[in-house]
Amino acid sequence: MKKVFHILAAMLTSSFAFAQDDTEASVSPATTWGGSADAYYKYDFSKQMNGLTSFTNSQDSFELGMASIQAGHKFGKASVFVDLGFGTRAEEFSYNEENTKFIIKQLFFTYDVTDKFKVVAGSFGTHIGYELLDAVSNKNYSMSYAFSYGPFFNTGVKAQYTAGKFTAMFGITNPTDFKSAMDAGSTQKTYVGQLGYVAETGSAYLNFTSGSTNPTPGTIIPPTDENKTQIDFVASKTISDSFGLGFNATYAKVTNDFNSDLDGEWFSLVGYANYAFKESLSLAYRVEYFDAKDALNLGALNGSSVFANTLSLNYKVGKLTIIPELRYDAASEDIFLDKDALPTGGSFFGLIATTYSF
Repeated sequence: MKKVFHILAAMLTSSFAFAQDDTEASVSPATTWGGSADAYYKYDFSKQMNGLTSFTNSQDSFELGMASIQAGHKFGKASVFVDLGFGTRAEEFSYNEENTKFIIKQLFFTYDVTDKFKVVAGSFGTHIGYELLDAVSNKNYSMSYAFSYGPFFNTGVKAQYTAGKFTAMFGITNPTDFKSAMDAGSTQKTYVGQLGYVAETGSAYLNFTSGSTNPTPGTIIPPTDENKTQIDFVASKTISDSFGLGFNATYAKVTNDFNSDLDGEWFSLVGYANYAFKESLSLAYRVEYFDAKDALNLGALNGSSVFANTLSLNYKVGKLTIIPELRYDAASEDIFLDKDALPTGGSFFGLIATTYSF
């Protein structure tokens, strides 16, 4: 009887252990994993490094872009998302930090207060603009001027409310593009907001950001603490199963806390069109007018306007996408270099890129 009792006890204990494991598995889902990678070769027909937008400032060179590893987990009403980046693209994304070829691109926690209302805290990609950091998320490989000179990310807290097709967001963060206010050397804050409408065949977002963007602590004379207010509109529309359109209009005004002579402004209008010949083959066209005639903080672009045209073919083989691309930028001033390294108003280059998602 004692032996039988021990066998029954062991069976009951095992059954309880398995039931407990099953219960834990049901309330705590497994971590989700994903990621992407990209690389490219670029050739500028002037044989110069004429890139004035993000991530493609190279010439006659094979370049690695960025490898991204992402993980997410949700338990009840709480969740966490971690997004790591490796490479030169990641380094340019975190331009305010040092030794950033390996970075935490995003790390944020979410708490669902209700089905409609949630709070997000941490570091998250900007809500401004049409294009995204990860190359795999864009149809054009090179970036627009609007993306390159807008904000990249914010670190702070935001609240989001969703009611049917409408969304609203408001948040307060560190100075724009800084993971830490300690690194920025400034306790000034940036305020972010968004109103959105999402339908089955399209969406529209009105975005806002205002606050500290480029604080320079301590030793710089005169001080150059910058504040930027940017208003941004993004829309997309699916015309048919094979044809879609996108639009981004953005305006930024920069003011200096100590010297009004350094105040400036710029705006950009960007149109996107994508036509799918078949599921594996599509053609993307981007046209942009970028006006920096009244800007004072954009380097070579100050006092100029640029009309940029980008044509990109997307050929997909499973998770791999091959992107041959041609781009021509025409500027109102001689902000580029020709074959003799003399100033000129035009830039023409071709590239071929690969992206992969997993």
